[in-house]
Amino acid sequence: MSSIESWGPNTPEASRYLPVDPQTLGMLRIIRIGDVELHLDGHRLLVRGTPVHLPHKEFVILRQLMDNAGRVVTRRELLDNAWGPDRTDARNYLEVHIRRLRTKIESDVHGPTRIRTVRGVGYVFDLPQDDYTDGG
Repeated sequence: MSSIESWGPNTPEASRYLPVDPQTLGMLRIIRIGDVELHLDGHRLLVRGTPVHLPHKEFVILRQLMDNAGRVVTRRELLDNAWGPDRTDARNYLEVHIRRLRTKIESDVHGPTRIRTVRGVGYVFDLPQDDYTDGG
């Protein structure tokens, strides 16, 4: 028996891996919410079908927000994921990167409908309104 098979379901090592449906092997992983597509394997962003340049930190932040769409991601979670838990000086960087992301994916930067600030807590990538009404 391999060491992977010997891991129990409650071991920390086992929780780091997600099972992959055999039908998805060889396919690109894409997070698509509304007209925003984040190609995880190709490190690529498409907005309304148009490729958009995305530096690494913005990719990391956007991925975390889209992975948790509809849920508030705290500033601390975003900072820890993008810069590490020891980087307290990165606080202002997060706001700069969020602002840059908004210019790339929002139709109206001054009235954002995708990345919403939850004052005093963090940010949420909102699901399109029609996703709520369609049940999906």
